[in-house]
Amino acid sequence: MKQPILNAYEIRNADYAVVHSESEVDFDQFIEALDIKNGEKVIDVGGGYGSIFIRLIQRQPQVSFEYDLLDGGLFQLKKGEEKISILLEKYDNPSTVRYLHQDALELNLQANHYDLVICKMFLHEIPQRYKKDLINNLFGIVKPGGRVIVWNPDLEENDYHFYTSVIKKKDELAGYESLVQNRHFLLNHDFCALMEEAGFTCVEKLLTFDYHLHTVNRLNEEFSGDKMKLQEWNGYIMQIAQQLDEQTRETLQIKSLDDDIYINFKRGVFLLEKPLV
Repeated sequence: MKQPILNAYEIRNADYAVVHSESEVDFDQFIEALDIKNGEKVIDVGGGYGSIFIRLIQRQPQVSFEYDLLDGGLFQLKKGEEKISILLEKYDNPSTVRYLHQDALELNLQANHYDLVICKMFLHEIPQRYKKDLINNLFGIVKPGGRVIVWNPDLEENDYHFYTSVIKKKDELAGYESLVQNRHFLLNHDFCALMEEAGFTCVEKLLTFDYHLHTVNRLNEEFSGDKMKLQEWNGYIMQIAQQLDEQTRETLQIKSLDDDIYINFKRGVFLLEKPLV
């Protein structure tokens, strides 16, 4: 009998700020864009171990709000609860935190409840056939006049195929079968179209980050120190990079540096609002 596919996030014990080379400046800008106010109801959908909450409290320890951390990976939630409990005590912060072990496709949550929904590097984890239903559900749980902030790969036609191929090969080598099967990345114009179809207005790109992909950052975090896997990934990247046009290669700034390949992809932060009526 075929064994069920293990959810990669139940075994993926990585520091994603390291994996994704996310800078504290990026988080400064992102948290400013969230603009969380005292008393607001906030949910972080697919929020893993609560990296957003952790950085928010470190920067704004005086802010008190209701925060729901929702993730399908129990391992990630437990990891988050340990970190967040320590910070709440350290800063004597009275925020209410709930840890919701729930499949984001179900979103068994109160309608019109949240002032802010956060989706950081999450939407691509949802298979294409379920994407529209998820976005409709996000629209349902946010209050009229509320907002959704999405931190997403910033993908256009010229780099979409290259980016998705690079990430899929990494997931294959790391043994993340569920990610290989389920991940579906969105082009920017497809993302905006789905959001507008769900009823969101004011789809606006607030920020663009440089995503400094260094393949060597995945060696310990995702390849368990296996240099053969890193070398295979590097070789694959350089092979498919030859298919890119010259302008795209220059934009991506692809460089081979010993055991490391550097690529400058982009990340975008988007604001969506739910109409009052």
